Amino acid sequence: MKYQYWVFIICFCCYCYVQPSGQVHKNAIPLSFTENLPEIKYYEVMPSVDSPLCVNNYSSSNSYAKQLRFACPIIINLNPDNSGQWEETPGGHVWRIGIQSQNAHSLYLTLRYFLLPGTNMFVYKPGYQELRGAYTYRNNNSARKLSISPVPGDRLIVELNAPLSQHSFGELEITKVYHDFRNVFKITSQQNHKSSIINNCNEDINCANGQFWQTEKRAVCKIISNGLMGTGTLLGNTSGSNTPYILTAYHLVNSPENATAAIFLFNYETKGCQEELTTKFQSLSGATIISTTDHQLDFTLMKPYEKPPPIYQPYYAGWDATNYTTGTHVSIHHPFGNYKQIAIEYHPLISEDIGKGFDSNSTWKVSHWELGTTELGSSGAPLFNEEHRLVGTLTGGRSTCGYPRDDYFTKFGVCWDTYSDSSNQLKYWLDSAQTGQLISDGYDPYGFNSEFCDTAWNFFSYDRIGISNAELQWGWISGHSSAGYTRFAERFEPAGILQINGVYLNVAKAVYKNPLAYIELKVWSGGSFPENEIYSQLLFLKDLQSNKVNYVPFDTVFKIREPFFVGYNIIYNTVSDTFALYHTLDRGPTSPSSMFLYRNNWYHSESQEALKIYASLGIGISECYGKSRKPFPVVLNIYPNPCTNFISFDMPGRINVHEVKCYDNNGRLMHVDFKQTENGNRLYFNLETGIYFLKIITTGGKPYIGRFVVIK
Repeated sequence: MKYQYWVFIICFCCYCYVQPSGQVHKNAIPLSFTENLPEIKYYEVMPSVDSPLCVNNYSSSNSYAKQLRFACPIIINLNPDNSGQWEETPGGHVWRIGIQSQNAHSLYLTLRYFLLPGTNMFVYKPGYQELRGAYTYRNNNSARKLSISPVPGDRLIVELNAPLSQHSFGELEITKVYHDFRNVFKITSQQNHKSSIINNCNEDINCANGQFWQTEKRAVCKIISNGLMGTGTLLGNTSGSNTPYILTAYHLVNSPENATAAIFLFNYETKGCQEELTTKFQSLSGATIISTTDHQLDFTLMKPYEKPPPIYQPYYAGWDATNYTTGTHVSIHHPFGNYKQIAIEYHPLISEDIGKGFDSNSTWKVSHWELGTTELGSSGAPLFNEEHRLVGTLTGGRSTCGYPRDDYFTKFGVCWDTYSDSSNQLKYWLDSAQTGQLISDGYDPYGFNSEFCDTAWNFFSYDRIGISNAELQWGWISGHSSAGYTRFAERFEPAGILQINGVYLNVAKAVYKNPLAYIELKVWSGGSFPENEIYSQLLFLKDLQSNKVNYVPFDTVFKIREPFFVGYNIIYNTVSDTFALYHTLDRGPTSPSSMFLYRNNWYHSESQEALKIYASLGIGISECYGKSRKPFPVVLNIYPNPCTNFISFDMPGRINVHEVKCYDNNGRLMHVDFKQTENGNRLYFNLETGIYFLKIITTGGKPYIGRFVVIK
């Protein structure tokens, strides 16, 4: 009880600064508690639920669909006039009703709801556990409906509080009780959660394979609608407004009634990799369907009654309506109503019809998930391209843990404007300004927030950091020296769209005689080398501290998608002015190198015969709303080598692997297990001691050959 009360207070503190929304609660305590009323003894017992019959009656006839039926509706008509009990206390009027549905694992409610100011409503388990509320007049909406997210157990209590001076509370009627027969909200231990994730092949969004999708995950929500579970996505629009739109599958939400009673749960995920749940209570109730088709295309676009408040940290995902996509694709979803997961396909999609009565040429096919899979409860999940823009929503397929293949996503581009009526297309709503854009990047509806920034360096755990003067008459290779280099740069590659608001300089030397001695901080765009200058800032050496990491904020925020370079220009006035950064010591020719030098032309650090250093400069970036990738090696890099039962290998550049084969010293093909992840490529095996050869074929058909040694 103390823990839940503390969470309640935290939510309120944040809520004070935002516009109330959906199921954001007012800070209040039920009067039955403060007035020390006895526990209610009588519960309205719901008719028994025949779970198999319920599943048959309410399940979709489409076996390919991936919505999850977890609860059966019980239609009732309970209100303060015909049930429950009223009590008068010094603090106000109290109405309470207990509801029980035997053997339910959880219960959730839909109410006809319109409260007057001053009136509070709560829902909780006996003993004030799992407290929901207070709900107030601020939760009113035009449909006069409110749904309460599931409360664990087979009993709950609804409580209404009204001031003594108030003779009318508004309208409150419980119209549906949903009986959970699957136990999808079961509370498991951290150990059991880890075990289940490992065994069922799903990939936790907060583990290593989700590291580049921490911004987009904030757009994804779990949807509960009429006893079904699925997934949806908050979308942005070309005007950049904070108007919320949620996209999901038609087969999940296909009627205005189901939309008005839908529940949208945000941030239903673990705190860290396979840890305990972060929160269960960040939800909105109800939406209006503004665009869909009657089974021609499997999409539904909804506008929630309220926008997600800042405490939910929402993100409006970007999208691509060009009907062209290539490279890696990612889906973020809630399989079986579980914590947020990720599935990754490293190969191109196929345009292939799913049939089932939907329009032809309207779906993308994922032939094989390399990481993760989708399951029941994933319906409506987004499919993002490698530019981190949504290109489809999950319609269904045959993919499971045992068979991670053949999933179909309705094409976003086909839903864009195939049908001319505004109620049957996405364009009218997401490009209301009529810009004609077919591509739009995602954004934070509340503007830039440094809370979503992190520090990124091109360092690896095995690196040694230092400063070198090798082969120099004086000075340091990362600054003023006899070599005469005047510019230095570090290359960064975003894993999608990225915003930069400052840089970190790991300064080794900042020595000056003239107080006006300075360097120029630079940012360049470019591919293989720095090309176009996009930012410059003058830094006085007197303002930089030696042997420390110095943070330099920008006076603007850059939104970057392509590779870019951060570096500095030094001035040779006197030998006494000395500036140099720390850098990684030489990594060797098989390791990544991202350091660049300028003397009349730009050069890669390892290409200079006098230096020949494979290194990265001590330059970090403050990356926001996205992440950058570590530098790639210039050749195939296999490690550890020698090895025992596995090796990892890094490919030069962003190259997707199509096939991996292993041969022994006699040319015989050996059995190996190849796993491709966001952290690199790994090969598992049980080989005898000896020398082996690796043949790697890329998706473009180019072969790479490497050698490794097994010692046991």
